[in-house]
Amino acid sequence: MKMRPEAEQKLRQGFQRRVDEQSSRYAEQLADADRVAMMHECGEVVGVFTARAGGGVRPRAYVVGLLPLAAVPLLIALGAIDVPGMTSLLILSPFLIGGWFGLSIWRGRKPRRRSWLYAFTDGFVVSDDPRASAFPVRWSQVTDVSVIWTVAYEPGADGEGRPVVSGYSLRCTDGQALEIPRSFQNVRDPYGELGRSLRRLLPIAVGDTMPQFPTIDEVVAVYAPRPTGS
Repeated sequence: MKMRPEAEQKLRQGFQRRVDEQSSRYAEQLADADRVAMMHECGEVVGVFTARAGGGVRPRAYVVGLLPLAAVPLLIALGAIDVPGMTSLLILSPFLIGGWFGLSIWRGRKPRRRSWLYAFTDGFVVSDDPRASAFPVRWSQVTDVSVIWTVAYEPGADGEGRPVVSGYSLRCTDGQALEIPRSFQNVRDPYGELGRSLRRLLPIAVGDTMPQFPTIDEVVAVYAPRPTGS
């Protein structure tokens, strides 16, 4: 089904406004990617990607949070010999221990950080702060790409999880291994994975009006060696 030219133009203009708004939020990083590409002769900028990392809880926080449990047998023993106040303390102990555990977990959280990936036709930069990375990695330096698998569990589903590709491990000529998670999102794409799913559901005439930007999978597929373990 073909759209009228006026309707197609309005759709394209609406999508482009969202792209312009999204790009303005990351204007500093997009400009910095252009600067890095020019300074190090990395070719054209393919895309600027970002992802959130970290945010877990330090293992030590669980140990500290469970320490009060070691005092429970002592409280029971003292209560058995009618030490004043022990009965009330035993009644309150689940609430006190729960509160202490929650406080320990909250204080033991790792701060979440934002990671960045600048992708160029001749190389890439992966860092928490790309501006601190002096020299990009050249695609010609990547000798091998391995697929990283993890097990995903769907909410409400019984049984074992299913293996999914969560990222790529790139081995370079100098021996270093760099991991690129699939959670990296193109900063110019205002719709992300939702937009790609929506494009497949919409009529072709409508889906074709939505702007498309390279994903991290497409960058690795086009510029890096063929992944193994896929």
